[in-house]
Amino acid sequence: MRFITGVIIALVAIECPALTKIACIGNSITYGANLSDPSSQSFPGRLQKMLGTSNYSVQNDGVSATTLSKNGDNPYWRNGKLPQVFAFQPNIITIKLGTNDTKPQNWENLGSGTQYKRDYLALVDTLAAMPSHPKIYLVLPVPVFSNPTAVSWGIRDSIIQKEIPIIKDVAAARPLTVIIDANAPLKNFPQFFKTDGVHPDSSGQDTIAHVVYRALTAPVKLAVPGPSRELMAGTNPSIIKTSLEKITFQLNLSGKIKEITVYDCSGHLLRKLATVKQNVSLTRDFGLSRGVYIIKTSVSRSNQI
Repeated sequence: MRFITGVIIALVAIECPALTKIACIGNSITYGANLSDPSSQSFPGRLQKMLGTSNYSVQNDGVSATTLSKNGDNPYWRNGKLPQVFAFQPNIITIKLGTNDTKPQNWENLGSGTQYKRDYLALVDTLAAMPSHPKIYLVLPVPVFSNPTAVSWGIRDSIIQKEIPIIKDVAAARPLTVIIDANAPLKNFPQFFKTDGVHPDSSGQDTIAHVVYRALTAPVKLAVPGPSRELMAGTNPSIIKTSLEKITFQLNLSGKIKEITVYDCSGHLLRKLATVKQNVSLTRDFGLSRGVYIIKTSVSRSNQI
């Protein structure tokens, strides 16, 4: 007989007010280009449905063809929806910008990432200063697949891969809540981008929505990365200590084999071990970025030690 318990953890504190306003900043992918009904099929629209309307209000602030760089060919700073975002005064903001920054005129001509990073930091600082003091989540851009349309636009996945470490550096410099990985879960699904290699179809948008949803609704509150702090999570298994490098939790069933698995937010297996200990410490690989992880434990009653 086996039973499974699970807990989603984030290496940061996440607290949601009774009514949570979420602003989704982005380009045409966030807006929902090529979808028959962007308002419902885009990832912000799907996120609203998943979260419900009782406690959440999700605003789609995506604007097609916009760049994060201020001197790009269509900067979000000038042609995006920053006035609407400030009027909304969100509690949470997701930023998913970078796809259009991969074009030669927006990348090579603007310092090959130098201005991208500088303006990303500036955007984070600008948004963080609003009166609602929003939690800011950086969303890694989705992959780009080989397609004549994508090539004609100059949008390149090779540059997306150079943007990802820059985005992680921006998150570490401030520091921010969680980096949401919308890239890795879609790398093996070119069929979701068959129209032009850039814009995900409704299935791809649904994938993004689920990744964002899991990041926003992680129910366990942990300490901000730093020295270990005492913590009671009120779950089974109970998390009793956490730091950037180590998570310690207690399994209350002694004398039984416990199998512990750790996944990233896209469901990819990171660690697996079996133990009879009650207090278990997991030291995560140092190369992993801060983010949302899932710990699952299974206990076999038939395998008592």
